[in-house]
Amino acid sequence: MRKTLTFLMLWLTAIQLIYAQERILKGTVVDEQSKAPIAGATVKLIPNNKATATDDSGNFTIEVPAGTIGVNVSIMGYNQVNQSITPADTSITISLAAAQANKIDDVVVTAMGVQRKAKSLSYSTQTVKGEELTKVKDANPMNNLTGKVSGMQINRSSSGIGGSVNIILRGFKSNRNNQPLYVIDGLPITNTGGSGSEGAFGGAPDRGDILSTLNADDILSINVLKGASASALYGSQGANGAIMITTKKGAEGNLKIDVSSSITADQAFYLPKLQYRYAQTTEGSEESWGEKGSFNDPVKDFYNTGTTLINTVSLSGGTEKMQNYFSYGNTSNKGILPTNSFNQHSATFRNSTNFFDNKLSFDGSMMYSRQDIHNRPTSGLYFSPIAGLYLFPRGLDFDKYKNFEYLSTSRNLYLQDWWNINADAGLTGTHHSQNPFWVLNRNPTFQLRDNIIAQGQLKYTINDWLSVSARGTLNKRWDKFERHVYAGTQGVLSGEVIEGVLQDNGRFIRDETESTALYGDLLLIGNKTFAEDWDLNFTAGTSINDTKSNGWNLDQLKLAVANKFLMSNIYREAPINVLNESISRRQLQSLFASANLGFKDKIFLDLTARNDWSSTLANTPEMKKGYFYWSAGLSAVLSDMVKMPAFITYSKLRLTMAEVGNDVGIYSTIPTNTLATGILNANVSGPYQGLPLRPEISRSFEVGYEGRFWNDRINFDLALYKTNTKDQYFSYQAPVGQVFTTVFLNAGNVENKGIEAALGIDAIKKENFSWNTSVNFTANRNKILELAPKLGERYSIGGNFNVLRLNGSFGDFWARTFLRDENGVMVVDDTGRPQIGPEGYVGNNNPKSIIGWNNTFNYGKFGLSFTIDARFGGQVISVTDGYLNSFGVSEESAAARDAGGLDIPAVKMDGTPWEGKIPAQAYYSAVGNRDGIIEGQVYDATNIRMREISLTYGLPIQWKGVKSASISLTGRNLFFFRNDAPYDPELNTTTGVGAQGYDSFALPATRSYGLNLKVSF
Repeated sequence: MRKTLTFLMLWLTAIQLIYAQERILKGTVVDEQSKAPIAGATVKLIPNNKATATDDSGNFTIEVPAGTIGVNVSIMGYNQVNQSITPADTSITISLAAAQANKIDDVVVTAMGVQRKAKSLSYSTQTVKGEELTKVKDANPMNNLTGKVSGMQINRSSSGIGGSVNIILRGFKSNRNNQPLYVIDGLPITNTGGSGSEGAFGGAPDRGDILSTLNADDILSINVLKGASASALYGSQGANGAIMITTKKGAEGNLKIDVSSSITADQAFYLPKLQYRYAQTTEGSEESWGEKGSFNDPVKDFYNTGTTLINTVSLSGGTEKMQNYFSYGNTSNKGILPTNSFNQHSATFRNSTNFFDNKLSFDGSMMYSRQDIHNRPTSGLYFSPIAGLYLFPRGLDFDKYKNFEYLSTSRNLYLQDWWNINADAGLTGTHHSQNPFWVLNRNPTFQLRDNIIAQGQLKYTINDWLSVSARGTLNKRWDKFERHVYAGTQGVLSGEVIEGVLQDNGRFIRDETESTALYGDLLLIGNKTFAEDWDLNFTAGTSINDTKSNGWNLDQLKLAVANKFLMSNIYREAPINVLNESISRRQLQSLFASANLGFKDKIFLDLTARNDWSSTLANTPEMKKGYFYWSAGLSAVLSDMVKMPAFITYSKLRLTMAEVGNDVGIYSTIPTNTLATGILNANVSGPYQGLPLRPEISRSFEVGYEGRFWNDRINFDLALYKTNTKDQYFSYQAPVGQVFTTVFLNAGNVENKGIEAALGIDAIKKENFSWNTSVNFTANRNKILELAPKLGERYSIGGNFNVLRLNGSFGDFWARTFLRDENGVMVVDDTGRPQIGPEGYVGNNNPKSIIGWNNTFNYGKFGLSFTIDARFGGQVISVTDGYLNSFGVSEESAAARDAGGLDIPAVKMDGTPWEGKIPAQAYYSAVGNRDGIIEGQVYDATNIRMREISLTYGLPIQWKGVKSASISLTGRNLFFFRNDAPYDPELNTTTGVGAQGYDSFALPATRSYGLNLKVSF
């Protein structure tokens, strides 16, 4: 017994000593040439397979047992390294050599989330790593793609932080929707159109989009599928290309905690140039064409310095069988506009589990976000405080009206006080403006959005080359919006008066929407090598996409009790102004297949086919057969086929063709009666002359080249493409005599031709210093080759002068021009006022070319990166500038007065020359305002800007448990090298198709300075 106890004690002591001898190994993984840290490398112990991954700074920490043990380090694009670790090693640095180009099998995420070798693709793609999205953070991560992808144009709504973005790949093609499909981890989501009101008046704010609810820290990479060939497998959903978002997942190894925190200060940037030396024209006048003087500037103190805080904490880890990832993010913003705030909470959980000896795998995630937004900025004359701020007559005391209300003795209510609005004094004002502080405090908006994206995939591996998977996603969204319009608001906007019965008691606007998007597919995926030289990758499957929404909206101008914004306060003795309920549903069923056949890993043939059955084509000849589309591509790795000069590391040609379809508007083939505010409205719409509607068809052709030179120091990608989109779906007012007053019609042929180029250079690769630079170039030309005669000479899209016209281009502006004589000289009346000519072409909002220049420098623990991007050509319309000029409050109008008028050649209406200069007031009063000569409000949109900059330092922290830490100074939208427009031409009143290149009293652009802190535990 004693021997047994003695042996047991010795055994326990030995075990304790063994565990006591376990130690912590710290290390860094770097590039062998540049010495730059490598993030995401797998560090695995041999033989016990314990593993971890390097963080953003290339650092790792792992527990190792006593004695000598092996370590395996691997990551795609580099040669694996096996290294022995002795008991004396506590901190090591492991260098990885980049794999040779002919050995690199870079994997990219393609349609349906299928991973493919980059060299086997016959179409153009471009990948942006997740770290590029978080260097200089934006609440909408899509804004961080600007300048980083060729072929991509991004315009933002002027609605402050978290606003919608309008992303266009390879030009505008459709009068309905031109945005690409957004795909998260292989499964498509439905991105909402957040666009607000169009036109000079505006009124309804942008609601934001689903993309703004994503947490940039959760994104591993974004792969952009630019053309129809790349996204043809998604069918009509991918007609405009696709943006493949791959999110982070747990990794095998110990628990890893990442914390990221950033704070930015936002300043109003590039404000209009206003004058404060000419007074109000006359007492009571809205304009400022009066005598010279010196007056205060109310604008400089109106905007706040906004603050934005974005914080994220994530946890990841797991075993060989199961890995988990969890993150929580919070965005809190106080806008530059007083009273504006934006708050967002987001949480993500992802689980990956393997069963039955890895034969069955599960991958599922859930993303939840809530946005709470107060007083999101609104463009236009209505409900925007900016019009009243900018147009305030010079010489009056602006500070007097900061107390924006007074107690009305006649109503015993606080009513609006403004220089020309005072109910007790009989001042009713105009529709041009209100007291800015009244708008902010007494016309507030409240917006709530909850969004859930839940996804799941089960994959069963049948054998070593064949697998089957079932996938599904649920995208659920709840939106609630309210606007409270207090009694005393300017008459056009406020409550309704019933003479002798009801006074203006305010106005209550409210709407609620619930939408559900369900997607599911079944995939059979194969990857087979046969006859030694041939490789076949194929995907076959079926999918169903079902989207439905229901909601209601109220706009009540008659309230029983003043300023009580409740459903129970609706005035019952008269009909409700607007109360509508809407329900819609659309379903798409599909069969599809793709195949990629490779010969000796040198030549690849790409084929896809898909057939869709859309519910919107019910009651048409295509209802049963659906609509079919395909793509075919060929690529050849020349550097593997023939001997190339030594400086050519990799060379590849690609050629592809595709045809994709799109359905028609919902309920257009079976028009229905409508019920609105208790009134049944008989259907007055239908197909033109009973002609059945057809799917929209887009045919594209693309040729491209990829090259790497001097051992991958230089990378080049070039694509030339042409796309023709035919049989577009139109809705227009029918000629007199037709059965329907609104008719639907297939018409048109829109052609896009363009060139894309991406150049990357490792300019310097030294042991302690490296410099990588890249340039993205885009040029697209658009032309409308056909437009149905039934539509007339032009077809209007939106309310901002955008038209489609035969032989014109998408984005054409058609508006009032100057009246000119036969020699093209402007015609004026006897006072010098320009005369209005016929409506005509005044410009196009599309840039001729887009360039993005990205740079990254690394020196020791320091890193510097910046992006400069430019847009050349194109025009924008600034109704804001037109109003400022016509009201005499712009610096341009003051400078013209200082110069004694404008030196513009002109003739009188009788043909005799105008002598001298054109009087400033006569000229600008004719040109300005929304009803003026719009040709005079058109500006060149060329601009070059410092988009973003980040200076990072890796903190030398040696605290226990801290793997790495870094701090960054950041800047975004810092300054323009050049801007020919009077505002930031990237901003638009809305993101709608017909609202691009148009400005009407929008929130100015912001310049941001920030500080980022990242810590890994």
